[in-house]
This record gives sequence, structure tokens and C-alpha cells, in this order.
Amino acid sequence: MSATGYTTIYNEVLRDSTLSLDAKGLFAVIKSFVGLPGFALSKRRLGYACSDSGYLLNAAWKELKQKGYLQHYFSQSENGAFCHVYNLMQHPSAPVEFVYSPAIDRPNGDVVCISDAQRDYTNISTAILRDKSISLASKGLFALVSHLMKIPGFVLRPEGIRAFCMEKIKHFSTLWKRFKISGLLKQHRHPAGEENRWTYEYEICETPDLETPYLTNHHVDGSISTISTIGDFLEKLKKRIPHIRKNVSVKKKTKPRAVRRKERRQLERQLNADALRKRFGNDLTGTVVTAVYNIKHAQRLFIKGAEIAQERRETVAQMISPESVERFLDSTTIDYDRIKNPAAYLQTALFDFLEKQCGTDADEAPDKPLADWEQAWLAQKAEARRRREEAIARGEYQD
Repeated sequence: MSATGYTTIYNEVLRDSTLSLDAKGLFAVIKSFVGLPGFALSKRRLGYACSDSGYLLNAAWKELKQKGYLQHYFSQSENGAFCHVYNLMQHPSAPVEFVYSPAIDRPNGDVVCISDAQRDYTNISTAILRDKSISLASKGLFALVSHLMKIPGFVLRPEGIRAFCMEKIKHFSTLWKRFKISGLLKQHRHPAGEENRWTYEYEICETPDLETPYLTNHHVDGSISTISTIGDFLEKLKKRIPHIRKNVSVKKKTKPRAVRRKERRQLERQLNADALRKRFGNDLTGTVVTAVYNIKHAQRLFIKGAEIAQERRETVAQMISPESVERFLDSTTIDYDRIKNPAAYLQTALFDFLEKQCGTDADEAPDKPLADWEQAWLAQKAEARRRREEAIARGEYQD
């Protein structure tokens, strides 16, 4: 790192097509801290220099170590504390991800850059690399574009830049759009002389510019039109996010957890669960209690994929008693190894068992007295039957 506010990044790293943009950006960020007095390298410290999540930062960290650009050694001091040191490599080497080295005499978190006399590098603004509002991928793109724009005769195009990246076209397009929205790249579109044909020019910004548009359209008549500024775009986005969150429906629990536990204990007492456990064991008893609980208290009950109407549920629920549950368990066997959801299986089986019991009880119930209109209708039918039989006997009946 030089005193002029720029960091030298090796072009070999930037041109490595097997390295992701996140890893290239992380390499550049680490390089910007090399030689800084009192700096101790850690993932937590790097997290303060980028806007990425811990997951993305950790993935880029692992990638640098696996590709041999970051060597990680550790040792143990006399007081038992671990000491971690790192080597940042100009050329990829054999992976050294976490290797014990007893001869380490460097302070914990020390990082040293291992390079040769090759002067193939690009100076990148240190302020950009340490800006915590810019993602690692955007920093990697900024360093790569800065290098490519200095090559004589190189025409900057997204397709040409992607040749130096491992990202596929869809992911790269997303990162390229974010790179422009970050205010680091400005795009100018000019007509090419044919209808619906355009040429593009790009300029890179040493500091993020959110006040001017990232896309400027130049027309044939010399006029210029632009989209809204990046700052306006981000403000609109911030206003939309709370609105979207308000419209998201959040499913709230209809009953507190403590109430459900109380109902379950009450249900166990009603079913005499202690006696059932002695006969059928803890597992089967607990499962059937869950099934009974769902039949009685579940917000919606599904049996064999069909939702059960509330009136039908109440009819079956009235049949639940210690005796009916015991009869059901006597007539049911369950193989826990073959059934993925024992509670749902017993819930369906118990519901069918109790519903059939309701039908049996209805068949065995004594006949109720007929209403007056029913008796009159039966009398008319009997009279019509008698007249037909008499006509048949006289030979006067015609079908």
C-alpha cells in the first residue's frame, strides 16, 4: 500500500477466470490492509469493509484459501493461546487452509504479501476498497475494469469482462447492474447509424457518484436524455420496501403455546392416559393423544386429503372416551418403521373408527314415532295398493 491512497493489486489475480468476483474483491480488500500498523486480519474485521453478508464473506474467504491465494498458519503460545498468521500470495500455490507451524514468530493476525519482482499490477483507490457500503463483487469488478481499461486497444464490453470471471451470464448480469448502481461506472449510449443499433462507452469513477445517472442516452439530433439519478432510484427503493413488508401477511398463532399444553394435559386426564400407557406403552399412547387433540382442537382437520366439516368433527368428537380409545387401540397395530407420520395415520384411523361406531349406534337405535303427515302418506299408499290388488283380482287392472 502506497502513501498516495492507492493499493497495488496483482493483475494475475484479476485475470484469473477460475476466481469469483467476490474472491477478487476480498483479495483486494486484504491487500489494502497489508502493512497497516496494528492491523490484525480476521473475518470480523473484513466484515466492516464491505456490505456483504457473513455467508458471502465466508465463502469468498474459503475460496481464496482453496485456490492458494491465502495461506493460513497457526501455532500455540506458551500461555496456550492460539496465534494465526496469513500469507497473501501473488501467484496461486498449494492450498494451506489451516496448518500448524510451531516456528511462527509473528503476532496474531499478521498478514504478509508474498510477491516477486514482477511489475504486473494495477493501482486501485484504497478508499473504494475499504468502503463498507460497496460489496465485494463490485470491488472485484472495479479492480478488473480499472486494469482492462488501461490495456491499449481494449474495447470495454460486459461480454469481454465476463471472460475473466467464473460467474455465469445470469449471475454476472446481476452483479454488473449492481456495479453500475453503486455509482462506480457510468454508461453512455450512442446511436450507431442504424435503427435499433447502439454503441456504448464507459467511464469509471474514483469515488461513488450517486448524484448523476449511470446511463446517458445520446440521440442523433444531439439531445441527451437520462434516467433518474441513482440516489433517486435508491430512495424510491427504500420507500417501496416498508410498503412491501406491510402487505406481507404474517400468520399468527391462534393460541399461546402454554394454553395448548394445558389442553393436552387436560385431555390426557380425560382419556386416562396413565392406564393406556401401562397397556400400550408411552409411544403409542402419546401418539394417539396427539391424534385425539388434532381431531378436537386443530384449526382445520384433513382426513385422506379432504377437509372435514365442523359439524362432522363435532359428531365424531362426542364419541371420544377412554373406552372408545381403548377399543380402537385393541383393534389397531402400527409399525413405526413403515409409517412416516404416526400421528396423522392414527388420526385418520381413529376418525374412521369413531365415525363407523356412530353409524352402528344409529342403526341399533330404537325407531322414533312417525309424524302425522308420515302416517297419512303411508295410509294413502296402503289404500292405493289395496285398490290395485282388487282390480287385478277382477281382471280390470291395466299396467
